Amino acid sequence: MPAKEAKNRFGELLEAVQRHPIIITKNNRPVAELRRFSEKTRFEEMEDQIWGERANEAAKKGYLGPKKSEEFLNKLRQKHAVSRSR
Repeated sequence: MPAKEAKNRFGELLEAVQRHPIIITKNNRPVAELRRFSEKTRFEEMEDQIWGERANEAAKKGYLGPKKSEEFLNKLRQKHAVSRSR
């Protein structure tokens, strides 16, 4: 749906988005997608679950943790700075 039409028919758009997602276009390019609110919530819940699973996998495999990660990155930065100055 073109942006101008979406603006002019906003009430109808709110009704239609309850049935299916709506893609808003500008100059024939997609610029936005409208979904009903409950779909966004389900997407966020799924995303949280995926990141939680990845975090659990990382914990099982072992990871540095915040403090050791910062120390490691600082060492890499120092090493990179020395090699650039040569």
